[in-house]
Amino acid sequence: MKQVRSLQVKTPKLFILTALTMMAFAANSLLCRLALIDSQNNPISFTLVRLFAGALVLVFFLFKFRSAESTSPKGLQGLAPVFLFSYALFFSLAYVQISAGTGALILFGSVQLTMIAASLFKKQRMTLWQWSGVALAMLGLIYLLLPGIHMPPLHAAAFMAIAGISWGFYSVIGQKNKNPIYATAKNFVMTTPLVILLAILFPINLTPHGWMFAILSGAITSGFGYVLWYLVLKDLVTSTAAIVQLSVPAITAFGGVIFLGESLHQRLVISSLLIFCGIILKVKAGSRKNI
Repeated sequence: MKQVRSLQVKTPKLFILTALTMMAFAANSLLCRLALIDSQNNPISFTLVRLFAGALVLVFFLFKFRSAESTSPKGLQGLAPVFLFSYALFFSLAYVQISAGTGALILFGSVQLTMIAASLFKKQRMTLWQWSGVALAMLGLIYLLLPGIHMPPLHAAAFMAIAGISWGFYSVIGQKNKNPIYATAKNFVMTTPLVILLAILFPINLTPHGWMFAILSGAITSGFGYVLWYLVLKDLVTSTAAIVQLSVPAITAFGGVIFLGESLHQRLVISSLLIFCGIILKVKAGSRKNI
């Protein structure tokens, strides 16, 4: 019988790296929202600077970690830069009119649905308790999106859902990389032609603070954060990799209260609690499962 890879059965190092990655993801939401609450900062400009900064700091890794097995992408791996670009663009477009915590909740809810669907396609079976965890987490997301005073704008929610689907596919593709550091660097660098094209069509329009937040997001929390993500992905089954990311919205929501002065409304608190309970149930059940 083969033991399923899970967050609980690996070393403390995996837990720490995963936690750091989730904090980097939350920081991306906060930095993007910090920039875009100022209407002088354009979301497309933020995306372009973010991706270019990430490519600039990671280009060194293309030479440092190059290997024969990583030079030619296989299957869907060649589409990873496209999914990365799609995620970053719709992520920024959504955050023009949506709070940091709510945006993160929609983003990673969409990620979870995408990755759970991928895990089923790959015939990664789940127990009843694992399904219960997934259902509980999704119940939290559905509750957030119910019509009401705190319902996010529909088009902004749709943009963030597209970003989440794109990130879900990007993550699924990343699980097959034998050289994750090289793959992350290459994905960022490969977005450069799209960045240059859009920069010609849409000239950069950012304030000094907008530049600073975009560069920090691209170079640090995206560039190095995504390197960490591709590293830990190798040791997580798809369904677990999907659901641990739902810790990000809660981290982001409380960060939004501290750094952005956003309100912590009841709907977001209840949604976050449901999601955290679902995560715990899914991961705990996964740590006991053998196939």
